Amino acid sequence: NFVEEKLGSRYKESTRMDLAKSYEGSSPATPVFFILSPGADPPEDIETLGKKLGFTVDSGRFCSISLGQGQEMVAEEALEKATRHSHWVLFRVIHLVAKWLGTLEKLLEQYSEESHPDFHVFISAEPAPTPEKHIIPQGILENSIKITSEPPIGMLADLHAAFYRIPLNCVPEMWNLKASFFLLCYFHTCIAGRLKFGPQGWNGRYPFSARDLAICVAVLGNNLETPTKVPWEDLHYLFGEITYGGHITDAWDRRLCCIYL
Repeated sequence: NFVEEKLGSRYKESTRMDLAKSYEGSSPATPVFFILSPGADPPEDIETLGKKLGFTVDSGRFCSISLGQGQEMVAEEALEKATRHSHWVLFRVIHLVAKWLGTLEKLLEQYSEESHPDFHVFISAEPAPTPEKHIIPQGILENSIKITSEPPIGMLADLHAAFYRIPLNCVPEMWNLKASFFLLCYFHTCIAGRLKFGPQGWNGRYPFSARDLAICVAVLGNNLETPTKVPWEDLHYLFGEITYGGHITDAWDRRLCCIYL
């Protein structure tokens, strides 16, 4: 309260990442590097920006690859193809392929020369727990635009984030369903917020994300298009048992999720 009264609310509220502005500063020689944090979902932000600019998976102009054992050659082929056809490519969790990072550094330097301006590379990795365990090559870090997005703090901030991350045009006439839309966002905020409390929140570490909320919003709109009886039982099952419940492995956690719903 003291900070808000003396300096203003802008010093208290967390700022949102504006990927569009960071993209403007990137280039074929300047990748965008996402430093992962709990609750952040860079692929969704990139896909949202890509839809606005015409780089989508369906059009073949965007490729996302999760790095891991045996994916190095797939990543190299995707990078070479993106260079030739001026596409976007996203390499996720590159810290899992430490031995390949030197090759990636050389390829990024090689393909950055004389590439089309539309060619862009996005990278994500978890931060090293200690300086001694740092494995990302210095060349990649120095040439990249580094972005980190801390999860919102508090129920109100989580709720604002839920509204912010869902494009309202994903469901026709969504504003006619404001009450149901709000309740769904509130439900998402409650169960995702419990992850911050470790084993006191959930018995397992479940990957709830804004993508789950977006799916539920689309399902909600499809089931409420006609002004007939609301299929509450069907929606309860789709949300609690399939979309969110699909992440849950513990019976008590599943019961708690359905109680919240």
